[in-house]
Amino acid sequence: MSEEKKNIVEQLNDALLKFAESAFGESGREFIEETSEKVKEFSSQSIKKFMEFSDSVIDNLKLRDNDQVIKARDSVEDLLKQAGLLKDEFEEEEF
Repeated sequence: MSEEKKNIVEQLNDALLKFAESAFGESGREFIEETSEKVKEFSSQSIKKFMEFSDSVIDNLKLRDNDQVIKARDSVEDLLKQAGLLKDEFEEEEF
């Protein structure tokens, strides 16, 4: 995600939190924070399942030796990790 888009998303999130808190008090802010965390968790689980599915398809179609397919798959995985949408298995085991 570009720095500009990230800043816009962060600003939007901050504005939403402030709005929820001013309109509904601390409980409104807590609701938004909890919901946001659940959405992140769901997104992360969905992305992980998609990558597991893609690995299964690659294996079933015997594409592990196809450099182009593996490079594309690894590029997607790297971008997802950089965006914080996919964690390394090593990172997950630490928690």
